Amino acid sequence: MTGIRAGNASVFAAAVAVAGLLALSACSASPALTIGADAPPSVSETPPAAAAPGATGEQFTPVVVSALAEPIPVLGTDERIHLAYELQLTNGSPSKVKVTAVEAGASGTVLQELEGDDLDDVMRVAGTTDGGGLELGPGQNATVWMDATVASDADVPDRIEHTVTVEMPKAQPPLYEKTIEQTTQAVRVDKRDVAVIGPPLTGDNWLDANGCCGLTAHRGAVSPINGTYWAPERWAIDYVKLTPTMKLSDDGARDNARSYPGYGQNVIAVADGPIVAITTDRPEQEPGTAPGPTLTLDEYGGNYVVQDIGGGTYAFYAHLKTGNPFDLQVGQQLTRGDRLGLLGNTGNTDAPHLHFHLMDSPNPLASNGLPFMFDTFTLDGQVTSQAALDAGEQGKAYKVDKADAGERSGQVPLTGDLMTYPGE
Repeated sequence: MTGIRAGNASVFAAAVAVAGLLALSACSASPALTIGADAPPSVSETPPAAAAPGATGEQFTPVVVSALAEPIPVLGTDERIHLAYELQLTNGSPSKVKVTAVEAGASGTVLQELEGDDLDDVMRVAGTTDGGGLELGPGQNATVWMDATVASDADVPDRIEHTVTVEMPKAQPPLYEKTIEQTTQAVRVDKRDVAVIGPPLTGDNWLDANGCCGLTAHRGAVSPINGTYWAPERWAIDYVKLTPTMKLSDDGARDNARSYPGYGQNVIAVADGPIVAITTDRPEQEPGTAPGPTLTLDEYGGNYVVQDIGGGTYAFYAHLKTGNPFDLQVGQQLTRGDRLGLLGNTGNTDAPHLHFHLMDSPNPLASNGLPFMFDTFTLDGQVTSQAALDAGEQGKAYKVDKADAGERSGQVPLTGDLMTYPGE
């Protein structure tokens, strides 16, 4: 399931994301060295032997690497423990460079290796609308969406080390060769307890149409807000309810919200805790159209509820129907299973669905997404390819593989999972 990639425009794409990866802004750097094809002869002069690179454990690394947030391990429905996080790459040299490989490892064990098409699939250059390829201009940055996995808790490392391989326009010995295999500072793994919650819906045929851990619209929603990058939707799920024939709608009326079986379904609290924010008066959108940039930041979630579920963790339920059918208010204490709204089509959405995620602040966008596990649910099957997801979004029946179906406990759903939740 982790191999599912972001396809073309999705029915549920960028459900809450403001501008996602398109909003990442390139930055320019003032060159401290003149390096590369246009380097003057003075830079090519051989320095004294005592200053040779590596003599003191130092290496020239044209690409600066950092993690947006420390990965938090969580067990997925594929029975693998996922460490989903984002690497930010910035070309600190005045020469164009090409990133050819990114490797994550720990204690000599390779956890994830990306190169060629696999790297191109999950790397996005800032400020581009088509991904941007693998080259970085001077001062330009990019994001690489990582999903390192291990088989068991015992295999979860304390830190993840990275090797980034880049190609320069030409070698500049003895400072560097044309190909530089650079090591970077290790990223600490956050081994906090992951929230175990109940599902936000009840009943059968709930499809995780857009979630973790490939580069879906949710994972790609890294946006610059309040002067920094945030990834609130790292573990977000877009829930759409399928018909008994595994379609979005049996009558084909894709522009009618009531043709979608999930429309108007109860949305319930996943845990105990008070409401800290609520919006109820945003209008319903016509399915098939998404308002996108016509909205303010706060309007992207449409009608929503933010709930404090304790431990610095907040639950976000978005795109709810217009109105306040259960007379909720800020400060009201919710108990797990309480109804808090009806599934709708408000905000930045083009088809009825529930957007759900956990985050580390009460701000739906200026926050980092946190993983979670549902304590109990039934995995009915999986849509195991992007092509099958795309076909379903075009009105065809979703092809569901039932080979791994069964009762699940203490796992997070992945993109393409079809599930039944207790109740009704």
